[in-house]
Formats: sequence, C-alpha cells, structure tokens
Amino acid sequence: MKYHISCSNPNRHYINIEVTTPTNGDDSMTFHLPAWRPGRYELANYAQNIQIWDAYNEKGEKLQSHKLTKDSWNVDTKGAIEVTVKYNFFSYQMDAGASYYDEQQLYINPVNCLLYIEEKINEKCTLKLSIPEDFKIASALKFNADNEAETVDFHHLADSPFICSPDLMHREYSVGEYLFHIWIQGNAKPDWDKIIHDFTRFSEAQINIFGELPTKEYHFLYQLPNHKFYHGVEHLDSTVICLGPAYRLMEKDVYSDFLGVSCHELFHSWNIKSIRPIEMMPYEYSRENYSNLGYVCEGVTTYYGDYMLLRGGVFNFDEYAHEFCKTLQKHFHMFGKDYMNLAQSSFDTWLDGYKPGTPDRKISMYFKGMIVAFMTDIALRRDTKNASSLDTVMSKLFNEFAKKNKGYSEEDYLTTVTDIGGRSYQQFFEQYIWGLEPLEEYLASCVSYIGCKLMTYENHDTCEALYGFKIKEENSKSIIIQIAPGSPADKSLLSVNDEIIAVNGMQCDKNSLNELLRFHHGETIALSLFRSRELIYVPITSGDETYFSNYILVKKNDTTEEEKANFHSWAGVKF
Repeated sequence: MKYHISCSNPNRHYINIEVTTPTNGDDSMTFHLPAWRPGRYELANYAQNIQIWDAYNEKGEKLQSHKLTKDSWNVDTKGAIEVTVKYNFFSYQMDAGASYYDEQQLYINPVNCLLYIEEKINEKCTLKLSIPEDFKIASALKFNADNEAETVDFHHLADSPFICSPDLMHREYSVGEYLFHIWIQGNAKPDWDKIIHDFTRFSEAQINIFGELPTKEYHFLYQLPNHKFYHGVEHLDSTVICLGPAYRLMEKDVYSDFLGVSCHELFHSWNIKSIRPIEMMPYEYSRENYSNLGYVCEGVTTYYGDYMLLRGGVFNFDEYAHEFCKTLQKHFHMFGKDYMNLAQSSFDTWLDGYKPGTPDRKISMYFKGMIVAFMTDIALRRDTKNASSLDTVMSKLFNEFAKKNKGYSEEDYLTTVTDIGGRSYQQFFEQYIWGLEPLEEYLASCVSYIGCKLMTYENHDTCEALYGFKIKEENSKSIIIQIAPGSPADKSLLSVNDEIIAVNGMQCDKNSLNELLRFHHGETIALSLFRSRELIYVPITSGDETYFSNYILVKKNDTTEEEKANFHSWAGVKF
C-alpha cells in the first residue's frame, strides 16, 4: 500500500490523498476508512470529512466503484494491474486525535483519514508527503530527504501521527539507552531546562518499573493553541497532546496539566499500546472493540500519570494530593456510582463514555479506575509487606503478555493480582470492580496504611453545597447540569437544563445567584426559571445537610513508624 498526501489550499482545509496498490489479479477490492481510533473508545464516522472519492487504474482510467457502508467502498478492478484511489479529506479539527491543515501547518493522525484493505492490513506501507521545503516534520516515523517513510504494516501507520510546520520547536533528552524528543507547535515560551529536568525524572521512574521502554525512541508532539484546552492521545512510540493556552505554558496550573498529561500518555506506551486486552489484539478498525478492561487501560494509567510525578520527585506530596483529590471529587460527584459498576463503565464507553449522557446513569472508568488502581496498589503492598505492588502486576503483564505479543483477559488480570498478592482477590473484584460496593471505607484504610487521612470540607459554591445542584454558564445563562438525589433541588423538582434567571424576583447571573442563595440560606425562596422556554416559579428551601463535598488528603499527626515506612516505600520519598 502506497500513500501520498499533498495539500495546496490552506484556506479550504482539504488535504489530497492517493492510495495505490496492486490488484494481484483480483476482480474487486474493498477499501475501508477506520470507524474509530484507538485511545478514544467510540465510533467517529470519519468518512463524513470526505468530499471527493474516485478510483483509477494504472492508465489513469476511472474505475467503477460504489459504497458498501458509510465508510467502505468496493472498486471493480477487473483487468487492472494496480488501482489508485484519489480522495480529499477535510482537516480542520484541532485536538490530539484529529487532523488539521491551515497556512501554518499540516497535522495528521493517519488513523482518521487513510484507507486500508483488510486483506493487506499486515503488509508494508509507504507514505510520501508533498509539503513546502521549509516545513520540518515531527513524528516517530523516519522520513527521508524526499519526505518518504515506511511502516511495517497499516497498524504501524495508523499509530503514527505527524506535524509538519516551519515553526516547530524541538529538544531531546535521554534516559539510559532511550532517546526522547519533545516537539512543540504553538505560541509558547518553554523553559526548556525545567521541562527537560522534569520529563527526565518521570520518564526514568516509569522505565524503572518495567526495566525497558517498548521503543528505542519516543516523541512527545504538542499542539499548543492560544485558548484553554486539554487532550492527549497515546501511541506506541509517540503521543499527541493538545494543551492551552500556549502563552501560559509555564504558569503553575497549566504546567501542572502539561506534566500530568505527558506522564499519563507515556505510561500508555506500556499500558494499552503494549499490554493490551485480548479483545483489541489486534485492533479491529471497522467496529466497536468491546472490553471490560478499561479500568486497567485507562484507570491504572490515570493513577500512574500523577503517581510517577510524585515518585520521580517532580511533584511534592501536596501537589500530588491536590491532583489525587480532584479525581476523587469527580468520581464521588457522579451519582451513577450507585447504578453502574466499573467493568460496565469500561464496556459502555462505546455508548456514551465521552459525553454527560443521561443523568446519574454512569461513572467514569478513568476516575473510579484511578481510585481502584490506588486501592489495588495499597492492598498488594499490605498483603506482601511492601515486597510487591501494582508495579509488579504491570511488569508481569508486560513480560508475560506484551513481550509475547499476546492480549490478556480480565481473568488473566485477576489471576496476576492474586498470584502476586498471595491471596484471593475475587471478593475485592466482586465488590469494587464488578459490584457497587461504596469505596469510601476501603479507600480510607488504604490512605491510612501510608500514614494519611482523607478529609471532606464544604464546597464554597452555594448552589452545590447547600441546595444540591450544579450549574454552568452558557452564553451568559445559568443552566442546571446536575442535581444531587434527595437534595433541596431534587425535592423542589428542579430539572437539568433549567435556566435560572432570578431569586425572589431579583435577576441574577452565576455569581449573584450564589450570593443570593447564601444570603437566604434557611429561608424558602422563589427561583424564577425557564423550562422549555416556559417561565415558571419554584419554591426551594436549603437545610442543614451539604452536598458535593470537596476532599483533601493530608498526613496524619499520629503516624506510626510503620506507616511512615509504608509511605516511603510507596512514594519513594521519606514521610
């Protein structure tokens, strides 16, 4: 399979693609465009970006073709020696998994725009780019002087994003025998010394777990827009991360996100790109790849994303605890935790995993998965007197499955945890992964094991804390997006999508709404709101109970020497 990408009208944002392959005497060939991309477990319908699609023989004569499905085409190749499909693809979506073309850059994720033939998916591919002479290429692919590269098969090509631009910034660092590249596209002023120092530390911490990196070179590809954004996508030997605003890169909050998402995506090089569920070995690009193991692929990775920053000495404990509690709050504020278990949330990601969805129906495999990964780690440390941990589990999965090119099952994961822990973890899985057992009690015992405690404190947002509803500002409108079951908002029959416009007849925005509700705490007040464009009035009274609590993780004052030793073993730094 030979691919050629060219582009000439940046204001139109269409890239031109040619795919050429021998027919080998076949009378027809079926070309597919992937229906999803690994790293985001939902169907994407990339074919909607194609405007023109035609097939030709080696003489340039047009061949008959027709669509079989929304993203597959059959070509009548009878008599042709080779066939070339020519099509264009609208590339104007800026995130970590899309494709984008304008006057400043050509940025491609091949999985969303390159065709494949199922029977040829394991054959070698070549890719040629026709780009301006002053464009540099950021990619794990090895392009020659003619901007050509080879991949071992379509899977490799699909997993190899690239950015072409004259403005790319580039630095390198090494950890042992492994070379890392950092590429930045955007209006940023990076502090390279600090970035290289911090990246070296967390890269080394991760390599120490497994003893090796799955690839000799690894590339961090950054798209840094001038607006607020946060998104990362993993690949075996690279990642694309879209983060903004670029001009605030080195400020504490944005830089903390920069470190967290980068560490997270690097861990994916082992976990999901190498250690992969059996259902995705190999990937099937034309349909959903259902698996219960998202709590390992994403939950464990979410845990290690911040944990490796602590272990690597990049975050201090307070910085780590802040990120840890942000995830706790996201999970405990999701009332779907009473209805959907962790394994189900992994499976149902294909249904509605990346949008708010039906109220109180679901949880996140990322958020609860992170908490359960931490609990698993501490349980293993407690059962083995700190001789083994979740590190041991992930290392064993890497050696016994990934390095042998085998996928693992949920039973394999349970067996591995059980073997390393030296006892049955069946009940643990039944309660916290396959069941709906609340996490709070077990989680408290885990943080206590490392000399810490979890504390809750009142949310300062009055709508959330005293009345039990969350709002978002949307075009200067205060829209209810979540209601706590049993709260004053719930009892007063407020609804999601209600637009609150006044309190006791006084017009309000989000800030004044909170101020007025706090001022009238304990009183019965009248909320004026629009519901389906109809103006209605709802009486509501706050009580003594609070909702949507915040969490803080702190070190205990009465910590024992044993707990301090446990903390040291877990965190890699003294208590």
